[in-house]
Amino acid sequence: MPIYEYECEKCKEMSEHLQSANAEPLQTCEKCGGKLTKLVTNSTFHLYGPGFYSTDNKRKYLK
Repeated sequence: MPIYEYECEKCKEMSEHLQSANAEPLQTCEKCGGKLTKLVTNSTFHLYGPGFYSTDNKRKYLK
């Protein structure tokens, strides 16, 4: 499940919440009851294994 970041418009508190991609966005701040705004942040997406970079040792195919 992805982690989403929210910021409260009233107290400016930032929080992270683990939610399903289909879940409705959170609406109210747990701390002060203000309105939450869902933030767009960089994701941490990594490709592991051989063959993802031009410097990797790739299999040589015979012609």
